[in-house]
Amino acid sequence: MGLIDKALGRDVSIGRISFSPASLRTLPENIKADIIKRAESVDSFPYLPLSLYRDYSKTGNRARFEKPYFEKRRNLTELVLAEAIEDKGRFADIIEEGIWSLLSEPAWTIPPHNTYVRDQETLDTPLLERPILDLFQCETGEILAMTISMLSQKLNPVLKMDVEHVLRENIVKPYIEDHFWWMGADGDMNNWSPWCTQNVLITAFSLPLTEKENRKVLFTAIDTLESYINSYPDDGGCDEGASYYHAAALALWGCLYIISKATANSLSSVFADKKIKAMAEYIEKVHIADDIYLNFADCSPKAGHLTGREYLFGKAVASNALMHHAAQDTIKDWREDDNNYNLFYAYITLSNYGEIAREAEKTGDFTKPAFTAFSSTGLAIYRGRGIVFAIKGGNNGESHNHNDLGSITLYIDNTPCLIDIGVETYTKTTFSPERYTLSPMRSTYHNTLNFPPLEEAAGSGYKAEILSLDDTSISLDLVKAFPESKELRKYRRTATFDRDKGVISINEDFDSDNPAVLSLLTLLKPEENGNTLSWPLFTISFTEPVTHKTETMEITDARLRKAWPERIYRTLVTLPGPQTWNIIAKGEDNEN
Repeated sequence: MGLIDKALGRDVSIGRISFSPASLRTLPENIKADIIKRAESVDSFPYLPLSLYRDYSKTGNRARFEKPYFEKRRNLTELVLAEAIEDKGRFADIIEEGIWSLLSEPAWTIPPHNTYVRDQETLDTPLLERPILDLFQCETGEILAMTISMLSQKLNPVLKMDVEHVLRENIVKPYIEDHFWWMGADGDMNNWSPWCTQNVLITAFSLPLTEKENRKVLFTAIDTLESYINSYPDDGGCDEGASYYHAAALALWGCLYIISKATANSLSSVFADKKIKAMAEYIEKVHIADDIYLNFADCSPKAGHLTGREYLFGKAVASNALMHHAAQDTIKDWREDDNNYNLFYAYITLSNYGEIAREAEKTGDFTKPAFTAFSSTGLAIYRGRGIVFAIKGGNNGESHNHNDLGSITLYIDNTPCLIDIGVETYTKTTFSPERYTLSPMRSTYHNTLNFPPLEEAAGSGYKAEILSLDDTSISLDLVKAFPESKELRKYRRTATFDRDKGVISINEDFDSDNPAVLSLLTLLKPEENGNTLSWPLFTISFTEPVTHKTETMEITDARLRKAWPERIYRTLVTLPGPQTWNIIAKGEDNEN
C-alpha cells in the first residue's frame, strides 16, 4: 500500500470541490488593476482551422498552431480572473464567447501529441470518438471547469450545462474508460503523469459526478501517483531538470492538494515523507540566482521563477528555504513563466497572496550547502567563494535526455561561465529518431571530452559510473557513455574543488587511439595564451601542451534566445594524452 492509500484508505468520502472568487477581491489594488487592464485588452479568440492543425504533420513546426492555441486559453483565464475580482458582470459576455470558442474546437489535443502510442507517428486529424488525454486536453478541461466553478452565478445556465457535458465526454469518460501511457502500468512515467492527473482531478471533482464515477477517478489517479512516486529516486532528483520540476514534482503537489480538498483530508502523513520533501526541495538545491538554475537535458538555465504553488508545497513539507524563496519570487511577479494560461495556477497564487507577502517580509539564513549530490542522476554540486560548479553522471536514457554524461557547468558570482545551452524550440525532429542529430543533444556540444569520431550515445545502457564522491571531489568512469570500441579502452574524469584557492581541477585519464577533444561552451570568446585560455572571471590552464580553436555559434532560435545572447562560443581543445586542467576563478571571495 502506497503513501496516499495509507493516508486515505479505500472507504474515504469524496466531495465536489469549488473555487471561490471572493478570495481574489482582497488583493493589492495594483495587482487587481493590472489583471483588469489585461482583460480589457482581450477582444477576440483565435480560430484554429483544420489546415493549421495539419500543418505540423506536413512541416514539423509546432509553434504556428500552439501560439493561437495558448493565446485563446490565456485570454479566457485573464477574463475570468478580472471578472472574479471586479464582480460586476462586465466581462461575462466575452467570457461566454471564450467558452464557446473552446467548446467549438473538435479536439483539445495538440498536433504533436495526437497519437495513441507514445513517441509514434502522429495522426494529422483528431479521432473524435476516442479523445486523447494529452497535457493540453487535460489543461483545457481544467480551465473550463474552474471557469464555471468560479463564475457559476454569472454564466448562462444552458452554456454551463454544455460545458459540463463536454467535460464529461472529453475528460472524464476517456479517463475512466480508456488507458493512456502516462497513467502507468505499461511504460516509463515522466512529468505527464502528475501534470495530466492534476488537471483531470480538478475537472472531474468540479463536476456533479456520481459516487461511482468519483471513486473511479480518485483511485485511478492514486494508482498513477503511487507509481509515479515509486519511480522517483529517494533523493528527489529530477532527471528532467529544473524546467520540468514545475510540471513534475510540483504537479504532484497539485494532485495532492486537489485530493485533500475533495476528501477533506490534510494528507499530512504524505507530506511528512522524506522522499516527498526531497522532491519538493530539489528546485531549491539547483538554484543559482533569480530565475537561473543549473540545467541539463531539455532544461533551460532560465527555468522560471517560483510562485504560490512552490510556496504551498514548501509549507506542506515544512521547508522554510523553499517557502521563503517562493515568496520572494512571487511578490516580484506572481504570474507563471510558462503555464501562464493555467487558471488553477493563477488562482492558487492569488488566493494565497496575503500570506505569501507576509512570508516574503521575513528574514533568515537561507545559505545553500557547500555540497549537494543526487546519486540517482549522478549530479554533484559544489559551492564556495562565489563559485557554483556542477558535474553530471547518470545515464543517457533519462527523460528529455541529452548525451551529456560528465558535462560540467560553472557559475562565478552568479554569472554563467561554462554553460549548458539547453534545447531549441521543439519541432517534430525533437522527439523523433533523428533527435540526436540536433547539436544541443550531442555530447560534442556540452562541456565534455570526446574521441572523434566517437561521441556519447543515447540510451540507458550508456552511463556514467561514480567511482568516488565526497564534498570536494567526484570521479566518474565514462567509458560506457560511448559505443563499445577497441579504439577507446578507458576514460575517467575526476573533478576536485579546492575552495580555499578557488580552483577546480579536472583530471582526464583515458586510453584512446582516437584524438581526445575537449569542448567548452562559453558566453565570451577566450583570450588565448599558450596553454591558457582566459575569460574575465576565470582562466583554464593545461598541464601539457594542447592545440585549440574557437568557433562562433550564432543563437537564432527563439527558445535559446530567452537564455543566451545572439552568439556564444565553442572552444575545441585537443589533448595529446591524459592530463589535468585547472579552472581558476578570479576576483574577490564571495561565500555562497
